[in-house]
Amino acid sequence: MHEMRVIYNPTARRGRFIAQFDRLAAAAQLRGFTLSLFRLSGEKKDMGKMLAGMQDNSVLITCGGDGTLQLVANALVAADLNLPVGILPYGTSNDFADSLGLTTNLNRLLQYIDSGNLSPVDLGLAGDKVFVNVFSAGQIIKASHEVERVQKDMLGMLAYYLYSVGQLPKMAPFPLTLRGDIEESFSCHLLLIVNSTNAGGFKNLAPTADLGDGKLNCIAVRDCSFPELAGIFFKVLRGEHENHPSLLCAKVSDLVIEGPADVATDIDGERGENFPVTIRVLPRRLLVYGAKIS
Repeated sequence: MHEMRVIYNPTARRGRFIAQFDRLAAAAQLRGFTLSLFRLSGEKKDMGKMLAGMQDNSVLITCGGDGTLQLVANALVAADLNLPVGILPYGTSNDFADSLGLTTNLNRLLQYIDSGNLSPVDLGLAGDKVFVNVFSAGQIIKASHEVERVQKDMLGMLAYYLYSVGQLPKMAPFPLTLRGDIEESFSCHLLLIVNSTNAGGFKNLAPTADLGDGKLNCIAVRDCSFPELAGIFFKVLRGEHENHPSLLCAKVSDLVIEGPADVATDIDGERGENFPVTIRVLPRRLLVYGAKIS
């Protein structure tokens, strides 16, 4: 008998998804799985324990947002395992799952498992830390970290939008140097290295992104005036930003990013490491049930 292990974030959507566990238990039994649960505690020890004892014929299910999936991806890469992953996206924005056409519909996920509907998708690597969706840097990233959990739960991505708009006048640019697939130095407001089409709740932030092409999408907002910066923000909301003269947009697979050590960075919604950071791609490294890719 093989195992279906559910790795879940108990704080995602204030735990309302936990009612799904009984349905998952019934579905697992029907399919000959043993069901096990791993509750994320938010501590570093989670990564070393969440996959303990799993066999090659096991299945993983993640319940949470991009941060939960990012922890699982890091654990799989660290353990050199390639287990199939089913995603029940119960996070605040769920950018990665949305870009793959995945929802919280449990019946649909079970259909993907029954039919063996699996697709390999790319992962990003920032230093030695895996990211599933986005690495970002800039003053607005620090602002997003200050959004209270209760606001995120109640307002979802609207909380980020409202807070971010209020912080735009305070956004100071920082000196940025890119080396590798891009060779350029400039003053930057915001840097994004995006794996999927979506990030930060913005749909089509990287409309040409392809999760199976072995490339990441680099988007950088160059130093510009506050009115122009606000205009870029609202163009992004409408998906009309790609040809803006103050934006750098390019596909990359290897990139060294240099900048001030005090600039805030973020990996899939969690605080990242200080500059300098080396970015690489892990091509088609994660097997995802039901993923729709090009």
